[in-house]
Amino acid sequence: MNSDSTPQVAIFIETSKTFGREILQGISTYSRTHGPWSIYIDEWGPQTPLPEWIKSWQGDGIIARIRSRQMSERLVQLQVPVVDTLQQVPDLEIPAVSTDDSLIAKLAFKHLHDRHLRQFAFVGVEKANWSHRRCAAFAQIARVQGFPCEIYSPLSRRRFAESWNGGQEDLADWLEALPKPVGLFAAHDLRALCVLDACRRRNIAIPEQVAVMGVDNDDVFCEVVNPTITSIAHQAKEIGYQAAALLDQLMRGTTPAQPPNPVPPRLLIPRRSTDIIAVEDPAIASALELIRRKACDKISVSILASQVNLTRRSLERRFIKLVGKTPHQIISEERLRRARQLLIDTDFTLEQIAQMAGFSSAAYLSVLIKEHENCTPTEFRQRP
Repeated sequence: MNSDSTPQVAIFIETSKTFGREILQGISTYSRTHGPWSIYIDEWGPQTPLPEWIKSWQGDGIIARIRSRQMSERLVQLQVPVVDTLQQVPDLEIPAVSTDDSLIAKLAFKHLHDRHLRQFAFVGVEKANWSHRRCAAFAQIARVQGFPCEIYSPLSRRRFAESWNGGQEDLADWLEALPKPVGLFAAHDLRALCVLDACRRRNIAIPEQVAVMGVDNDDVFCEVVNPTITSIAHQAKEIGYQAAALLDQLMRGTTPAQPPNPVPPRLLIPRRSTDIIAVEDPAIASALELIRRKACDKISVSILASQVNLTRRSLERRFIKLVGKTPHQIISEERLRRARQLLIDTDFTLEQIAQMAGFSSAAYLSVLIKEHENCTPTEFRQRP
């Protein structure tokens, strides 16, 4: 690349999904602050083929979500730097910036385990490397914690290959045979939608029998269905920014000493599809449900005990035995979860958020955010 010329960069990333559009925003931010670049981008979907003009294109670099080995081979033939942001195809020798699938699996397991579920399952995307990583990490965490994890493998099941409806019927049969209640982690939101449909076919209650969650936090998929889907949001803008920074280095002829670190997920957004407390003790189940609904209303442990007709000492003893935490700890965790969400979703002041989340003061909330997130509330709010 001529140092005096404007770099010509082509981008092949889905514009049809929230995740892809946010990656594009991160690339745009880098281009504005370190460029400018001359960027080519068009409407792009999961099945869109590479354009024919790419054969004679005289550009300087490409950022793409590489979906197949054939696509990677066509891009490599152009003999310009390429950065992948998907890592769907295993063993590609193409630099990549992508999300941290192990941390995604860890976050998913923690959420389902915190619902006090003790049976787990995974439904993935066959032939997708990122899905396999999420599956392996999720199953490993479950095993280490001493819990079973069932994995749905459609390629070994003929009905799945026959048709979409045949596949859904096969998935429904598999779901029906799972021990209940079960916490199910779907590799992404589209797979979570498939699980919801399959559960309806067998009248399997969500979340009471199967608590379902996905990844991507695409509001089109997560918010328009019933029940709404719990999902994990990526730091997609950060992925786009880092991918652009890596491409910039490569276009300048500099090879990084080490590959970029995977980008951790942004946040888990709980919704109705995992809104369950799986505890056999009716009093403790009621107490957990009350905490979920009333924690931010400054409910106390004493009030909680009276609401479920237990002494405070008995309530605390049962919580330690069944949940592994005190009622006070669970109340504090729920308030902090609410505060995090308000910091991200609103422009309210810290004082307003502290009051809405049930904390005694903004100063105390600030201390907790610093302790749990290793940053100030303002820094947490400004994260990509």
